[in-house]
Amino acid sequence: MSRRARLAFGLLALLVGTALFADLLANELPLAVRTGGVTYVLPALTKPLALADTTQLGLASAAEWIVHTPVPFGPNQTFATAVTRAEAAPWAPDAEHLLGTDELGRDVLARLIHGARVSLLIGFGAVLIALLVGLFLGVVAGYYGGFIDAAISRLTEVTFTFPSFFFFIALAGMLRFTSVVPLVIVMGLTRWTDIARLVRAETLKLKELDFVLAVRVLGASDARILARHIVPNALPPVLVAATFGVASAILLESALAFLGIGVPPPTASWGELLIQAHRYLVHPGAWWLAVFPGLAVAGTVLTMNLVGEALQDLQSATSNATHQTR
Repeated sequence: MSRRARLAFGLLALLVGTALFADLLANELPLAVRTGGVTYVLPALTKPLALADTTQLGLASAAEWIVHTPVPFGPNQTFATAVTRAEAAPWAPDAEHLLGTDELGRDVLARLIHGARVSLLIGFGAVLIALLVGLFLGVVAGYYGGFIDAAISRLTEVTFTFPSFFFFIALAGMLRFTSVVPLVIVMGLTRWTDIARLVRAETLKLKELDFVLAVRVLGASDARILARHIVPNALPPVLVAATFGVASAILLESALAFLGIGVPPPTASWGELLIQAHRYLVHPGAWWLAVFPGLAVAGTVLTMNLVGEALQDLQSATSNATHQTR
């Protein structure tokens, strides 16, 4: 594995780890604390009622001992600083808030960490749905051919003609996205066409190969041939395309959120953070509201592209080794 591939997978692991353990990295409650004679372990996850109205800053003075999270603020914790603010305005990065705050005093770093969970959920969730739909339709069209292939191909072409971006804008006028799930489902159901085309082409090639013909002659059912021989061999190039799809889905979510279409506030997502930044582009010194979310989006897109290229190189190397063996 090349150095670039190791870097790509390392960055991907860092992003996924940040999303999975966001509650342990940035939270208004600590990792562990002993207060009032009671020890609380991982209250950031369990959310005990006894600590419902407290924060790490409030517990620090009264607790017997406390283990803070790396970022001692929650994503929606307003006026997180201990200093009472006279007016709602963003605060620049300082020793307490490393990436600054927004106009409500919410810590930008905490919202970036929790926004990683939402943005990656949208990216991977949308691609997973598109992968399942595209894989099924592509395999069926390529394997059975005839009328089925013609019908699925026409459906693919019709769906492909709709611009996804403007389709979402029109859809937002009819529906209200009240959570992440509807956005992920709609995004996935509109992005399967490229995968279906790729899978269809791979299936057309695979079904004519000798090992598939031999299995068919031996009496294997269509379901067994598809599940054991066609789909596993068609997956590698599809997974490469899927990694690029994750990057484009994250970009689409950011663009939609910037237009006010997407994850509803106060849920933290990178697109929602960019909305906050747009309001303060003319505010002197509020550069951090745009720079850090923008770097997060750009870095994630770059990482997914590097992962896609690494998978592509691995696939090419595996294919060349197979041909040399033969």
